[in-house]
This record gives sequence, structure tokens and C-alpha cells, in this order.
Amino acid sequence: MDRRKFLKITGLGLGSVAVLGWGLNRFGIIGSKENYYLQGNYAPVKEIISEDKLEVVGSIPKELSGLYLRNGPNPMGSPNTKKYHWFAGQGMLHGVRIEEGKAIWYRNRLVGGDQSNTHVISHAGKIYAIVEAGGSPVEIDKELNSLSTEPFFGTLQTEGFTAHTKFDSQSKELHGISYAFPRGSYEAHYVVVGKDGRVKRTDLLPLSSGTMLHECAITENYVLVLDLSITFSLYKLGTGYFPFSWNDDHQSRIGLLDRKKKSNEIKWFNIDPCYFFHTLNAYEDTHGNVIVDAMRYQRVFDEDWNGPFTEFPPLLTRWTLNLSNGNAYEQQLDDQPAEFPRIHPNLNGQFNQFGYSLGIGSQQKPDFGRIIKYDFAKNINEVYELHEGEMGAEPVFIPSENQTSEDEGYLMTYVYDRATDKSNLMIFNAQDINLGPIAQIKLPQRVPFGFHGSWVPA
Repeated sequence: MDRRKFLKITGLGLGSVAVLGWGLNRFGIIGSKENYYLQGNYAPVKEIISEDKLEVVGSIPKELSGLYLRNGPNPMGSPNTKKYHWFAGQGMLHGVRIEEGKAIWYRNRLVGGDQSNTHVISHAGKIYAIVEAGGSPVEIDKELNSLSTEPFFGTLQTEGFTAHTKFDSQSKELHGISYAFPRGSYEAHYVVVGKDGRVKRTDLLPLSSGTMLHECAITENYVLVLDLSITFSLYKLGTGYFPFSWNDDHQSRIGLLDRKKKSNEIKWFNIDPCYFFHTLNAYEDTHGNVIVDAMRYQRVFDEDWNGPFTEFPPLLTRWTLNLSNGNAYEQQLDDQPAEFPRIHPNLNGQFNQFGYSLGIGSQQKPDFGRIIKYDFAKNINEVYELHEGEMGAEPVFIPSENQTSEDEGYLMTYVYDRATDKSNLMIFNAQDINLGPIAQIKLPQRVPFGFHGSWVPA
């Protein structure tokens, strides 16, 4: 595939065409509204399966030994088709165990307890399924069973946790911004989990907007609070819909909370109305500015009350926060719609040369048809197009042992194949994704489109 320049600030590129397509859909010009988040590979699977000795096409690198996990919503009952939202539904884990070049097993298991359906992370020797807005983390063992233990050894003081944590490889700490609605109020907290797996800091934040705090980011000195244009909707809650909506009256802003000081004071930077579910990374540049890259939606959860994908496309965008003058500067980095960005797991809060994402396509409904690798030093990207009928998921980067360069490692992603109605776990050489998968692990069933996962080394 061709390499493309991706610092696209102006011009009618692919992203502009995509925005036009999404805009036409918003005004009812394209097609009719339907809840396709229950159709095709969005639809839940009903079978709980364990299968050993999986077929492998190609060769799994010998150095890969561990567990690849992915979490996502999987309603087992009969949800209200009109009102079902993709973010709802009981969590289901899909996992593949790999040992020294062999695919030992595949399993899928429902997550017990609260609706922890968004991410699955590993920290301090524990595995947790996590979700935002009041749901407690659920500890998971390496066989994918849900445990009844208290998360973080019983030290979590907040009501619930977060869907997105950030691991600081320097301090070995886990950072997150949680929010919940205790007794009908709105509370947001900054939470730090120490390298021993116990919560060491919990700060109540001066935030009352009811914003959907799905994500956060960290730098060396700051944690970023993302107070964006989706807020709690009492009307949607009262009518039985997912209770968050686009809010024209809410000022989008990014806040900097000092990690080094015991204070909840936030320095705010106003930005244009937008929302992003996922940051790629944030860091401080040589001038002391804070840089944050994220997948920006121009508008979302406005016309479509069931999910994020039919209004405007997510586009990789950079904000530069100038601490000297208090201004934020916005720059679109790529014109290809993409989601689920990932980087080297040890570079949260530090400069990263490379990033990875799932290209979702320029049509009204995403095709999840490509893997994208960004090179921020050279301002280029590399795109691997999946075969016709194949639809990918979040690409997770796994560093090689004794790596000598940032991108030396592997990408893992589940890929659904319409022809077989099953999924494969694909493994790519991250230094040359255009070679295609170096290994494909055949799974006994499909993995529905879901959210986030992790590689847990053996």
C-alpha cells in the first residue's frame, strides 16, 4: 500500500468527503435510521466456548507467551431494539492463550458483577474488567473467570472506576479519572493506583458539568481532564435511552491537573465544540506546551441515540496547550476516519514516534477495513487494507523482548471474516504492517465488534 502524508489541515481530502457523507446522513438524505448496533457482527454471541489447540496459519513468534484479552458488550437477553445503545450490555471477554509459538486455547466468558464491559487491563499482577460511570472493576483470573474479590485490595474509595486508565512506566502507577452519580449528584475523582496495586490517591475534582468522562491522559507533570460536549441527559434517562447527549450549550475544554501537587485546582483551556472517546497520547514538548492527540468527533450522540458512528467521523487531531498564554491550538493530523488508537504501552505521557489505529472508512457505516500506523517524526502513515469481507478491531501493540526501537514488536487484533462468520486473531510485524499478518489464529466463533483489550505476558 502507498504511504500517505497525514498532516492534512486543509483541502477536500478523504476526511472531508467522510464529513460530507456523515453530514448528509444527519439531515436524513442517506438511508433510514436503524439500530445496526444489534446487527451483523455487532450482534451478541450466545455460546460460551472453550477450544484447545487452535489452528494457526503462518508462524507465531516464539517470544510471544501470554494472554490476549478483549472486552465488549454482549447482551444475553432480548434488548429493546429501538433503545439499545452499543455501550450497554453485559461485558464479555474473549481470550487467546499463546505459548512459545502455539495457540493453546480460545475462550469467551461473561463478566460477572457490575456492567464492566469496556476494557480489560492488567496491573500489579491482577487483571480487571473495567467500565466508567459507577461500575466497579471486576477481577479476572487467567482462565477468564470473574472473581468476587474487592478491586485493588479493597482500597478503592470512589463509586466505580473508569473505562480508561493510563500506566506511567516511570512510577509504575496507574492513573484515571472516574465519575459517578451518587445520590443523584455528579462527582468526578482523580484516582492513582500505586505499583503495589493499592489506591494511593483519590482527589475530588471541582467539576459539576455532568460531562461524560470516558477518557483521560497524562504527561510528566499533569493529568488531563476532558470536559467535552457530551453531558448527562435527564430526558434520555427518563425515556429509557442511554443517558448522555450532545450539548450545544456546554463549553468544551481540556483541564490540566498538577500530578505533583496535592491540589485539585485545574487550569482550563477552551477548545471548539467536540468530543473524543480516545486519546492516542499526551506529552510536554521542549517549550513546555502540553500536546494531546485524540480521535475528534465534530458531533456525536445528537441524532443517533444508539451509538457513535453515524453522525460525524472521528479524525486524528492534535491540540497544543500553551501554558504561557492560556490558549489551545487545534490541528487535524489525518483525513482518514479512525478509532481505537494505541501506542507502545510504556510511553503514556512521553513523546511517541509511532501510533496505531483501526481505520473505519469514509462511508456512513464504518467498515473497520484497515490498520493504520502513524509515524509522527516523519509525518507519514502506513495503511494495511484488510481483505474484502474482513473487519478489524483495536490493534494492540506488544513490544519485542530486548527491543532496540520503539516500533519493534507486534500488533494483535481480532478480525471478523464475513465469508466464514468467524473471527481470527491476527498478528502483524509492527515494523512492516504491509507484509500482512505473520500469523492468523483461527477461532471457533466470531468475536463481536467491541471495545478494548490488553496483552498479559505469561
